[in-house]
Amino acid sequence: MPKHEQTIQLNTIDKETALAISYQAMKDLGWTVQYAGEEKLLGKTPKDWKNFPLQIMVTVANDSLTVSSEMVSGESFDMRSKNKKATTAFLAAFETAQKTIPTNSVENNKAAITTLREATLKAAEQEQQQAAEIDRAMNLSGSNLYVTYSIIAVNVLVFILMAMDGAGIMETNGLVHIKWGSDYIALTLSGDWWRLITSTFIHFGIIHLLMNMYCLYMVGVYLEPMLGKAKYTIAYLCTGVLASVISLWWHRDIAEYNSAGASGAIFGMYGLFLALLSTNLIPKQMRMPLLQSIGIFVVYNLVYGMKGGVDNAAHVGGLVSGFLTGFIYVFSIKKEREGQKLQWVIPVVIALTVGTAYGYLEQHKMGRENRDKILAEIKDVTTHGDIDSFDAKYNEFVELQKKAISIVYDTTLTKESYIQQLKDTAEPNWDKAEALMKETTTMNVSDAMHKKADDVIQYIELRKQEIAIKKELLDNKSESVYIKLNETVDKIDSVLNRLQK
Repeated sequence: MPKHEQTIQLNTIDKETALAISYQAMKDLGWTVQYAGEEKLLGKTPKDWKNFPLQIMVTVANDSLTVSSEMVSGESFDMRSKNKKATTAFLAAFETAQKTIPTNSVENNKAAITTLREATLKAAEQEQQQAAEIDRAMNLSGSNLYVTYSIIAVNVLVFILMAMDGAGIMETNGLVHIKWGSDYIALTLSGDWWRLITSTFIHFGIIHLLMNMYCLYMVGVYLEPMLGKAKYTIAYLCTGVLASVISLWWHRDIAEYNSAGASGAIFGMYGLFLALLSTNLIPKQMRMPLLQSIGIFVVYNLVYGMKGGVDNAAHVGGLVSGFLTGFIYVFSIKKEREGQKLQWVIPVVIALTVGTAYGYLEQHKMGRENRDKILAEIKDVTTHGDIDSFDAKYNEFVELQKKAISIVYDTTLTKESYIQQLKDTAEPNWDKAEALMKETTTMNVSDAMHKKADDVIQYIELRKQEIAIKKELLDNKSESVYIKLNETVDKIDSVLNRLQK
């Protein structure tokens, strides 16, 4: 936070008198003195519609007085030098008070500081007691975050391996995600039940991954120490599975729907946390701020999830299943604090999850028609690693084709302009397109794609012949030339028909 400090020498003024004068200077400036120590006064400037309060610290030690001003409201820069102005104003008020303050006011200020010191000590003791109470309830200092870190590590590792396999970092390849275990309805409902779990470790792009891992860490900081590693792990996995089941149910009429990501499980953890926060397991002074911030997080993300491309059904499924799991855990935690060990809690959560998932999958089985088709496509992607490169080259060819054809069929040009445009634009673009497609002949793609490339090369050659014939027609409009042009156009149409199938 931006900060500025200044120091002056006190000469013959003793520490207690200097603090009393500092107390008076703050009062004269309209500042609030909040806390006092043996050598320090801590205060703040008033807040108004255009200024956040500044934190003012006065320290008297070694015959010197140091005053510092710090921005504590999240500012990154002190563009208007508010800190420097505040310290300068204090030193001016201190000098004035030193000259004008009556002796009885000095004594009254010393007494006020003594009272403030006692209140400060009491507040510090209360804060320590509250911290100890929170720690006893949530075990924040007695546990590490090994499970949370492990889940994050697995997600990052899977993302890296998938990226190396062609899944994409920013622009994603859905077939690779399906290969790795995303929740693709046609496959999940036709036998791949394990996708309910694996999909929670797969992400569509690095932004998706980073946002989810950040949200997991923020809730894991509180939940893993409080629940313990076993309950925490089971809650994460089970709410993730149930979120996937709800996603299947919501998108049941879309066989090709493809879902993945840890957000369902993460919403499950936030739902579980909300259940804990709705009880008195967590001390009130911490419960209310957390309840408010998590409530805002959940509402915001659910509203944001209404936009296209976000599986909000999984979010809701995770949230609800986590909330219900949370109340099972609440009962368990209360009994454990009474000295009772409930060994059945984790098995019950697992059984409910497995039973729900198994029941839904059995009642909504899907045929193998779509399954065989998508598996063939996945196999094609796995076997032929240059498919994306081929598609990129083909798309580039399409753009070159548009530029070339626009000239060939432009009837607004004069003869001379038409010939020049064919030479400068159409012919070079067809030459570039031909070179581009010839590069694909050595790519690792399917036989069908190689055949497509051969057809495109033949198509380009015919287009180049068409240009040559059109040039000839400019000077020789004989019937034989027209026949030659029509034959070439028919061949072009025949190749186009093959390409469009």
